[in-house]
Amino acid sequence: MKKGFRTFQPQNNAWDTQLYFPTPLPFLEEWRTNIAAAQQEFANLSIKERAAFLLGLATELLAAKDDIQLLYCQESGLSKKRFEAEFDRTHQTLLRFASHLENHLWEKSETLEADSIQLTKRKLPIGPVLVLGSSNFPLAYSTLGGDTVAAFAAGCCVVLKAHPMHAGTSILVAQCISKVLQKLNLSPFIFSHILDDSYYWASTFAKEPAIKAIGFTGSIKGGRALMDIAAQRPDPIPVFAEMGSLNPVILTGIFKSEELQHTAEKLALSIYTDAGQFCTKPGLILVHEQQLASFLDQLRTALELLQPVPMLHPDIFAKYEARKRHVFQAKGMQRHESSAPIQGIEARWVIAQTNIQNLSNAPAALEEVFGPFAVLCSYQELSQCTALLQQLGGQLTATVFAPEATQIEPNLVYQLQTQVGRLIINGVPTGVRVLETMHHGGPYPASSDPRFSAVGPDSIQRFTKEVCFQRHL
Repeated sequence: MKKGFRTFQPQNNAWDTQLYFPTPLPFLEEWRTNIAAAQQEFANLSIKERAAFLLGLATELLAAKDDIQLLYCQESGLSKKRFEAEFDRTHQTLLRFASHLENHLWEKSETLEADSIQLTKRKLPIGPVLVLGSSNFPLAYSTLGGDTVAAFAAGCCVVLKAHPMHAGTSILVAQCISKVLQKLNLSPFIFSHILDDSYYWASTFAKEPAIKAIGFTGSIKGGRALMDIAAQRPDPIPVFAEMGSLNPVILTGIFKSEELQHTAEKLALSIYTDAGQFCTKPGLILVHEQQLASFLDQLRTALELLQPVPMLHPDIFAKYEARKRHVFQAKGMQRHESSAPIQGIEARWVIAQTNIQNLSNAPAALEEVFGPFAVLCSYQELSQCTALLQQLGGQLTATVFAPEATQIEPNLVYQLQTQVGRLIINGVPTGVRVLETMHHGGPYPASSDPRFSAVGPDSIQRFTKEVCFQRHL
């Protein structure tokens, strides 16, 4: 475990000189010795004290903002504008969850007078949670991202395994958490920060008996591996994994020229922003064959006007290139792509054009390509789209563009609502809002459990359990 690793600077297309080292092996025994007491201490905090902890985190994060921004932009290659948006989202999540804690119903009671019994059902923390930081959101889905905040709000200790490609950013945020714990005189083991550029610590903690749940945002392969480990434990535990999604888009009906252009511009921005490195990026667009040529022309024009940016790190770039090649090995795929030369690991937009018959026989094109890539497919009848959707499996989102939003085919709506977590009408799926009305999840493989959201106050439910106290009067 002594071998060091480096982060990458996408804007400079170079590895950083800073060397990070995996968490030493003896840490595990120290954690095992202290975690039970830390969990009991944290679980016994009042709701008001737990809310104060979250507010303290928000204050400390704000104080460290400038330092975090420097490493965030350096390690991810993402812009200052993106940093501001993600930082604000993380900060507001802490404030919103703190407010939610004090307004949420944490227990229900009723008395059975005839039997002299009082029943009280309480929501309690499930126990210590393992959270794995994601690569594409160095703040909002990482060290103090949605999973960690939800677990804290539920009263759970957290073991956070940092993503190795933004280790510096993660360390700065972890220091904010440690400072707040120290100020409140709470156990430092309420939060544990793990560094590793391999699978060792993630798999080790996933097997630890004291860990009672796992939060993960990433690939289907990674999520599935954690689900398998968790299922094979002597005491299986839930894995709340938010994984891959194609996020299909269906243009229903025939659009006027200006409406078609506006739709193409919206989708181009959704596909290409931050190199398309979003789990909600639209990856499949279904258009009536009468309007395919016109829509393609508008989409290409809109994409060419957007500025390419680097991908997050070389591994993501290599996988993006490999997945594109895989898709174009399928029959009937016509390639449309940016004319700009590739510089470093900058991603270039690519559109694979085909028809619905060819697409139905191309499994590789029915899986997510992480990056600024989409399949554009023509159809003759809307019923063909419904049949194709049945091949896709669970999705985080689906989008329907319609000239008349109130006149969407009911069979299409029913099909979509059975297999997605969020259905968008005349909008784009990127830009998830952290609200109580938001649901970010979907049937497998979009997520491991469609009943739960990874975003918004309802995400706290993932890390709670219910206990009924029955008192005989």
